[in-house]
Amino acid sequence: MIASIFYSEMTYWLLGTAIVFTFVGRRLAVKDSVTNIVENTIDSLIAQGYIKTSGEGKDMQILKYWESKSKK
Repeated sequence: MIASIFYSEMTYWLLGTAIVFTFVGRRLAVKDSVTNIVENTIDSLIAQGYIKTSGEGKDMQILKYWESKSKK
């Protein structure tokens, strides 16, 4: 009886689905974490004055090291 439950086609489908979506979820979580880390790092560098910017909000642009804020 128990052997028929573990070796049924439905069990294999459920196990396969669980494995696939576990990897999909982990990949999406890692991608989201990397995005947050990069955003926080850039924001920190801007706040500390290591990166020069022009504009505010969505119009903000990162300036090259030889450009000044007065050019834009």
